Amino acid sequence: KDLLALIQFGNEAYVVTPFTHDYDNVLLSMALVGDWSEFMQFPDGGTAIGRAIDRGVGLFKAFNFLNAAGNAMVIFSDGQDTQVMIGERPVSDIFAQAIAMRIPVYFIRTSRGKTLGQIVPDTTIWKPAVESTGGRFYAAANENDVLKAIADIDSRSPGAITIKRYSTNQPRFAPYAVAAALAWTLALAAHLLLPFTRTFP
Repeated sequence: KDLLALIQFGNEAYVVTPFTHDYDNVLLSMALVGDWSEFMQFPDGGTAIGRAIDRGVGLFKAFNFLNAAGNAMVIFSDGQDTQVMIGERPVSDIFAQAIAMRIPVYFIRTSRGKTLGQIVPDTTIWKPAVESTGGRFYAAANENDVLKAIADIDSRSPGAITIKRYSTNQPRFAPYAVAAALAWTLALAAHLLLPFTRTFP
């Protein structure tokens, strides 16, 4: 019954899905950006976390949800962003807006094998800024850390988070198909060019 919105960001932030009950559309958009070939088509590389938060706060304003119960913003990012200015605005102003509107920001920093502090912006920028909103910063070094972070967000916010785990299968038969094609080609060439290969000993 919760309304969800999805923003994808690189050097710019794009509202992919405004606030909606259509969870399937949100899941589809997330699945697409999770596919490597689709991810490589994303128009902007880089990481501008401040822009994403600013765009998120703008969505709450646009839909007039500032006084709604249970407002929250959840960010997934590798955290590789040291920008303290977004254009002419300091990132602190963007977080001040979230604080004024009572929107806690939860930041799950996903970087394989990197614990808290192993990425410089963790403790110098993002952890204090995020936690000033009443949210939490999570340094997720592996999948288990991500699941713990989601469980903690669930316990801190109204409503309930339901998790569904999906697996993807990738074809791995291509090398075997190539080897089989080469073997058949060699057998055909031997049959045509070397008469003694046409009979069994």
